[in-house]
This record gives sequence, C-alpha cells and structure tokens, in this order.
Amino acid sequence: MPEKIKDKQYVMGFSWAGYRNGRKFPLLINTFSDDYINKDDSIEILGEDFKKKIYYPSFLNGEKVIEGKDFLIIFNGLELIQRPGKLVNFLVELRKKYGYTKLFYLQGISDPYIMPVLAYLGVNIFDDLYIRRESMDGIKYTVAGKSRVDYNPLEENIKFAESMLESIFDSIRDNTLREIAEKICISGKALEMLRIADTGYYIEFAAAFPSRTPYIQANSLESLNRPDIAEYREKIRMYQKPDHRNIALLLPCSAKKPYSESKTHKKILGAIGQYRKYIHELIVTSPVGLVPRELENGYPARFYDIPVIGTWYEDEKLMMKNLIKDYLSKNHYTDVIAYIPEDLDFIRESIPSDSIVIEGRVTDDKNLSILAGALRERINQESEYGKKMDDYKALLKFQFGSWILTYLDDIKLINSFHQDMLVKGKNILFVYNESIGRFSITPASGKFFLENNKFNVSIDNFTPTATVYAMGILNATPDIHAFDEVIMTFNNELRGTGTALIPSKAMIDMDSGAAIKVRAGLKK
Repeated sequence: MPEKIKDKQYVMGFSWAGYRNGRKFPLLINTFSDDYINKDDSIEILGEDFKKKIYYPSFLNGEKVIEGKDFLIIFNGLELIQRPGKLVNFLVELRKKYGYTKLFYLQGISDPYIMPVLAYLGVNIFDDLYIRRESMDGIKYTVAGKSRVDYNPLEENIKFAESMLESIFDSIRDNTLREIAEKICISGKALEMLRIADTGYYIEFAAAFPSRTPYIQANSLESLNRPDIAEYREKIRMYQKPDHRNIALLLPCSAKKPYSESKTHKKILGAIGQYRKYIHELIVTSPVGLVPRELENGYPARFYDIPVIGTWYEDEKLMMKNLIKDYLSKNHYTDVIAYIPEDLDFIRESIPSDSIVIEGRVTDDKNLSILAGALRERINQESEYGKKMDDYKALLKFQFGSWILTYLDDIKLINSFHQDMLVKGKNILFVYNESIGRFSITPASGKFFLENNKFNVSIDNFTPTATVYAMGILNATPDIHAFDEVIMTFNNELRGTGTALIPSKAMIDMDSGAAIKVRAGLKK
C-alpha cells in the first residue's frame, strides 16, 4: 500500500479509523473463507500473531479477552450487549489499560444500528455472524430500520453494514462521529449505551474528545450531554467575568451565529450601543446554556444548530436554570437585567430577586426603550467600563487556564492585517483567530507554556515543518485535546507551535499518523 495511504490514521475521542496490515478500519470481517466478499478473508486477517495460535485468553473484570500484538479480541459480545452498562464499563476499562495501542474486536455484534455507538466507544472490528443469523430469518436492514422479507437478504445486509462502516470511517476522519451516534437511534441498546457513557463516564470521554468539531447538530436531548458541551458548561460555571463590566444583561439566543450578526441582536445592540462598554452581555440558550458575549465566536457557541420551536424541554430548562444560578454565585454584578422573551420566563428562579426583568418581544421598540432607560438610570460618569483587552484576558484564561494571567501585565492590543494581536514590547504574544474565537500561540508566548509545562508536546530532536507525526513524539501533557493550541519542545527547548490533531494520549501511544499541524517551527 502506498505510504501516503498507510499512514492515514484518525482519532476522535475513543474511536480510531485508518489503515493497518493493508486493511481499512473500522472493519467487518468475513467469517467464512468461501464467502462472496473475498475467499481469502477470514479471522486470520487480524495478523500473524493469531495464526500462530500462541495466545491464550486472559481475564479483565471477569471477561475473557485474547491479546495480540495489535489487536484485542473480546469474547461473548452477544452476552455483553444484553448488559449495556457492563459493556460500556468494560470498553472504558480496556481503553484505560491499552490506550490507543490495540484495535478492539467485539465478537458477534454486527447490528449496523449499534455499530456507530460501539465505534464511539472504541470498537474497531466487527464480524458478520449476527448479520448472517438475522438474514437467515428474513430480516433486512434499511435506513428506516429492520423489515421482514421472504428471502435471505444476506448480500444486501452485508452491503448495508459496510456502508455504515464507511460512514463511521468518514465521520471519525471529519470529527462528526457524535452526530452519527446520536442520529442512529433505531436501536434502544445503542441509545442506552450512549447515555451510560455520557452520564457515567463523562470524565473519561471529555478528556479524549476534541476541543472543537466542524459543527454540532443538536437535534435531540442527547446533545445536552455531549462531552464537549458538558465540559464547556463546567468551565462556564467557573468562568470569571471580564474586569470592569459590572452590569449583567441576560439576552435570548438567535438562530444565526454569531449572535451579534443576527437581526434580533443587531437591533438590540443598536438600541443600547452607548451603554455596551459598561455591561456584560450573557446569552441564554440550549444546549450550551450560557454564552458570555466575548465567547460567542468560539466553540461551541458559534458552531451549534438547534431546532427553534419557541418552547423548551424540562431537561433544558433545568440545565439553564442551574447554570445561570451557579455562574451568578461566582460573579458579582451591581445589577442584573434580564431582557427576555416569554419562553425564557423560567430563568427568574435563577437570578437575584432584585433583578430587573423586561419580558416580551425583544425587538419591540417600546421594550427596547425600557431597556435603554434601565441602563441609563444605572450608568453615570463615575461608572467603570470594560475594554476589549479585558474581554481578551477573560478569553485567554478560559482557553488556557488561570495561570496565563501572570503573563498578561503590560500587554497591548494592536490590529494588523485585520487581525487582533496581543503584544508586549516588540513581541507578538497571541493572535486572535476570529473564525474560531481562539488565540494562537506564537514563539514569543511559547516560553510561557514551556515554563508551566502546559499544552506541551515533547518531540524528538528535529525541526518541525508542516506536520509532526506520532512516531516523532516522545511525550505530551494530559491537558491536550485534538485541535488545542500546543507548543513543541525537545529537551526543554522550544521547537515550535501548532495545533494538535489528536489527543495527548493518542500522541504517546500511536507510532504513525499525523499528530500536529505546525504553525511555526524553530530551528534546533
């Protein structure tokens, strides 16, 4: 196989897709050598280790597995799937033990409607035994679910399952597997396992989940518990508002992102423009909960889409109320104003009793006049006001952690080539990327991360160029998610900056595949 194909490997959370031993994974193996797919196909495609038959079963949590050089066979899939909680726990424990060093083969489970969630949980290899059994019973797979036919639809079912695996491969490559897992809800077992993973193993999945994905299609309540969204809400609970913004203004969300580009927000902001530097604008929404205005260009605020029907589910209401309450308990404002439509009336329970609530159609001129009047009454020449730098400092803390604040004294904001940059003296420290709402690390600020051992990838003794591959990585700090900004170092010497393509654990475990997209490489 050409090198450029063989090296292509993709990681999203616990899932892996790519090429190994000349095969494309995730894989559906043919358990019969005389099958119509390929007469050479059999379980032996797992490699020479299994051909030699020198491996004996071992036990983990009471379940039997066979460990090879590159693969792990998990027995009793049909039995395990009857206990979804135990299966999820087992797969999580296997991932903890083996990291990304092994591909997982779960025997006997090839129901195509369960495959997306199993792939999300880390399974890479399926066999066709379940498909054969159901085909013999005249069960045919369709996009709408299973149907009954009066013939054996084996060949059609195999093609359907293989097309599902192809979609899984593409979604892992594109970091959209979570959408596939949520959409394929035909199987109750699949939905049950997804919910167990979200609620019982949030820490494990959040640690491996990308820090951003291309989009979030929040079409179901399952999106409330996505690892990236749940992690965002946890960070908002601890978020520290920008300095000098002492009036909180709660606003509704909009379909268009970023919110400030929507017709609704443009009209609101146009009516209160002269007061904006005094206030801290907070957008109330689902599934992300609460979005400070300075975070609206970032992930997930700018990247989610949700059906807008004018009503909220009780789970959404509870989430938003709890988040607002927790946030306001950690951030003090002289005044809180809620400028909301009637469907957000439930947030009254979460805001101080002396808050001002202006309720009704938010684009109504009368209501806008009331809002402007309320702000005018509370703002005078002595009032503190925030600057863009205050917002950027809050964003830097949100992105990298509170430790970064130590390095932000005496920095200045400049705009060059339509990009905001934070500078100190002649050194450009951070560059703001408006399209993703994040700051990029530069060689000048890279030393801050090196001193604190944050977002640090230790590489071998070479100069990074366009891409750093996993085989050249020696170690990585555990705070790194895919698409985080990182530095590259060798022997405590800064060698470059870039963007992670896979989580830190995968960087350490894997010996091939792209790991970092280099932004700036420094000569050794």
